Amino acid sequence: MSLPGLSHRLAAGSIPVLRIHYSADPAKRPGTAAGDAWLDEAPRGYPGGRQSPRWRKEQEIDYGAMGGTRLFPNWEAWVGRGQIVIDPFRPTGYRLYGSYDHGWRNPAAFHVHGINGDGAVVTLWEFYAAHVPVSAVAQIILGHEGAPVILPDGRRFAPNPFAGELTWMVADPSIWADDQPMADETNKSIADLFRRCGVVFVPGERGGDTMVAEWLHGHYWQDPDRPLYRITTDCPKLLWELGQLRHREFSPRVALAREQSEKLVDKDDHAWDGLKMFLRRFPPRPVEARAAATPATFLWWRAQAKRAKDGQPVRTFRREMVG
Repeated sequence: MSLPGLSHRLAAGSIPVLRIHYSADPAKRPGTAAGDAWLDEAPRGYPGGRQSPRWRKEQEIDYGAMGGTRLFPNWEAWVGRGQIVIDPFRPTGYRLYGSYDHGWRNPAAFHVHGINGDGAVVTLWEFYAAHVPVSAVAQIILGHEGAPVILPDGRRFAPNPFAGELTWMVADPSIWADDQPMADETNKSIADLFRRCGVVFVPGERGGDTMVAEWLHGHYWQDPDRPLYRITTDCPKLLWELGQLRHREFSPRVALAREQSEKLVDKDDHAWDGLKMFLRRFPPRPVEARAAATPATFLWWRAQAKRAKDGQPVRTFRREMVG
């Protein structure tokens, strides 16, 4: 019989490790009257309560919590609602795009995103791995006739199921630096190497952590039960990274004289970098512009009247069932 809050494992060298969470104590177990009362009181000693990095490290046994405050503190709850994370589907009626963040020692991350006629955004598929040559990444992106790409070390990667359907692909601007020595004693960029393999990218923009995070909090996921941006389960690394993103945290002593940083910890953010480059191409529209695009609103009818006056096609209500 297992005890709630108690777990064990074998560490390196077959060393047994016993993990005891506060929920192993019946007087602190969530879901009980005594446990809920303790859980309401105990976090008050931590600045930020249960979202405090120190609480999460000391009480929730989250060893990485002191790396900083999480960018999405309620990520597990959001994911658990089953609206932001969805099953894979065929994106009929979506226009597709790609994003790529290059890496060798660190993972390279390629994602396929889609936007439908109503402006809903979805990330559909990902490739994410380190130590994969440019030629192999190009084969994966191009689909390689549907066959898996097999590396000399035995690793197998599924090809991009949406090859040939992407409108454009955006990539980390650093791949245009001419720093790859060639056999002819010239230097080529990573972008040139991809182009030789048939993959053409457009340069993206670096940075924008705070701006894109605000878009996600205030627009795309303002209502987690009706998200405007979704991610399929074919993108496990993107989902994992979003839960790991943290703000840089100063020590309590330094924080007495300085405001906490708005910057994020530069770690486990390769899929995030690709997502930012993609979303920055489609910033959320102002409320009035969104209303003009929403059928049956006053601004929508006014826009249609103007289109008719200018001799342009007038849009209809007809929509194909998608996603």
